This record gives sequence, C-alpha cells and structure tokens, in this order.
Amino acid sequence: MLQIFKKCEKSVNNPYGVKEIKDLANYDRPFLLCISSQDQIDKSVFGIIKEGARAARVRTSDELAGGFKIDEMPIDFLGIKYTYSNIKDKKSNSLVDDFLYPFLKNGDDIYKQARKINIFAYCNAANVYVQAEKRLKELLLNDGYLEGEIKEILSQIGLITIASEIDISKTYATSILFKDANDREVHDRNSKIASDRMITNNRESYFGKIGNNSLFFGYNGTGEHELKEYLKDDNLVKPSLCSAVSYLVENSILNNMVDELIPIKRDLLLRRVRLFNGEFEDNKGLLDNIDLHLNYYAHRYSIEEHELLCKLDKVCKKLVSTQRFLESETKELESEKEKNRILITGIKEKCSDVAFEQIVTANGMWNNERKESLRNLPTDREVREEYERLIEEKGISRTRSWYYGK
Repeated sequence: MLQIFKKCEKSVNNPYGVKEIKDLANYDRPFLLCISSQDQIDKSVFGIIKEGARAARVRTSDELAGGFKIDEMPIDFLGIKYTYSNIKDKKSNSLVDDFLYPFLKNGDDIYKQARKINIFAYCNAANVYVQAEKRLKELLLNDGYLEGEIKEILSQIGLITIASEIDISKTYATSILFKDANDREVHDRNSKIASDRMITNNRESYFGKIGNNSLFFGYNGTGEHELKEYLKDDNLVKPSLCSAVSYLVENSILNNMVDELIPIKRDLLLRRVRLFNGEFEDNKGLLDNIDLHLNYYAHRYSIEEHELLCKLDKVCKKLVSTQRFLESETKELESEKEKNRILITGIKEKCSDVAFEQIVTANGMWNNERKESLRNLPTDREVREEYERLIEEKGISRTRSWYYGK
C-alpha cells in the first residue's frame, strides 16, 4: 500500500513533524516529492523529506537556511512509503496509478499540472521515477496524446537525483544528477568523464548536458555515499544543489499563481547551476545570495525563532526516544504477564491446592481468588515423605497396598 506523507513543523503532539495525506484524489498543490531507496522505513522516509526541504532552503532543525516557515509554504514537501514488500515496477505503478497520473489529469491544463511536480530522489530511488515515467507515457498514449505532446508535458516535471548510477539521460523530465566522482558505490561512465575533465581542466567540479533533457554535476568529494554529505556547509556541491532545487520549487509556486505556463528548460536549470557553482565564491556567500533572492511568498523565521524551535526539536526528539522506551518496556511487561499467566494456569491444572498456593505465594504471584489460606498445611513433598515413613513403619508392601487399595 502506498502512503504519502507531508512535512510540517514538529510539536509535542507531532514529534516527527509529518502527517499523512489521506485524500489523494483531491490533492492539487505543487510539491517536491522526496524518494528514499529505503521506502519502507519511517526514519528514512521522514528523513529524506527533511533533506529535500533543507535543499530548498526551508528552515529545518539542521539550519535556518532561508528561514522559510514550512507550514506557510505554498508548496508541499512529500515522501512516499510502502507498507508491503514488492518489486520496483509495482512501486512505480502504484505511485503513478494512485497519485501522479490522477494528479496530472486533475486540472484543465495538463502542462501546468506537470509543472507542479518535482522529484528529489536519492541513490537507487531514481529508478522509481524512471519506471514511473514509462508508466505515465503508456497512460498518456492511451489517452490519445501524441508522442511529441507527451514529451513536452513530462519535460515540465523537475527531477533532482543524487548519488545515483541510474540512467536518467533518456527521461523526458528536466533533470540533473549530482554525484561525487569518488563515490565507488555508484561509480560509472559519468563519474569517469567528470574525473577526467576535472583533472584536465584543474578544477574541482564538472557539469554539462547529457541525454535528452538532463544535466550532470560531478565533483571531487570525500567518496562517502550519504545524502547528508551533499548538504554539508563546506561541500562545494551544496550551493549548486540548493540552487537547482530552489529554482524548481520557486517556479512551481509561481506557476500556481498565474494563468499562463512559466516553463522550465534544461538551459535555465544549467544557468542556475553555473551561477551558483561553488568554485567561484565561498559557500556561505553563495547560499546567502540564494536565500536573499528567493521568493516563496511565505514568511521567514528570525534567528531567535529558529533557536527556540531548535530547542523544541530537541525536546521532541527526547519525547520520541522516551515513547520508544516506554513502548519497549510495555511490550516486555505484557510478555512477562503472559508468561506468568501460562505458568499459573499450568500449576493450577497439575498441582494440588496446597502446592498451588505455596508455589504462587513463594514467587510473588498470589492468587486473590483463594478465600482461605492453605499456607500452613504440609507440602506435597512432606505428605509423600510422611506416607513413605508410615508404610515403612507398618511394613506394608507398596505394590500390594496399591493393588488392594489399602
């Protein structure tokens, strides 16, 4: 089953800062859909939504960035989660059939609807979109759209992929791949080209056009295969990544406010990446410049408000940790109760009343249903020992006494 979650501010009642969108059929807001390669794990799903918002320069617990208030943004930051095991093409079919295709067909202008869609995919999650686009093509062809029309429609979808070896060069979406050329987990032909060009030109990054409608940005990084590496303050890729994401987000917001289509194109995206390439200025200056010129038509937090919210975020994090601890303790307690119940039931069935009360009393499991105390009566062992003593005194054969009932 597909679930769509939306980023919001954390609170004591919502310590994760996400809420599920239940009514997908009537959903019609611009969005940045953040896709994790571990799309069945809450931590991964919620974490990449946060990183997507951060890349768009919206305030998160990690940094003030542009200071934009997530709850007042005219665009949503979404994530997808699957609650069952299935193969990748089923995931993409579910994403398309249950969400993307109905969304595209929801408005009067399918081109403007496509411009509301932005994808932020990490690692192999890029394949979810690649397969989803194939499915969208099939459905649009069945609707009677021509191949050229479909190409133009899907070119208005913005796609950002990070640390991936998935081939996006044949997609119709206007897309850009960011990759550390030293990341051996996803090293491919593009990585090799970037490495060679950087050596030849004595530069720390390389960017250019690939395929139908895509761009590639490669750089000399640490080689660590983690999304957070791309958003570290001292990483030269960060300004270009944030510039690309914020450009798509800002364009979607503007398109939702006017009647005519304001298209995105690969050359416009390339211009933004080139403008904020980290080789020419320090990262802080570039990021400040991005934040200064962004217009999301949303209020911004002050530094003081951000610091207070960071304290709240820490409280919420502790609350989540406490809740998990209590849930674990509760499960353990319930397990012990069940073990005791089974034990007491077994004792009650197999023992005499005297033995039953003596066992449960000694182990702190006193049965309140008992109306009189049998505590001072002899134990089963004492009764047996007394019986043995008596028959020894009288010289009675156990076999004979048992047989004749004496």
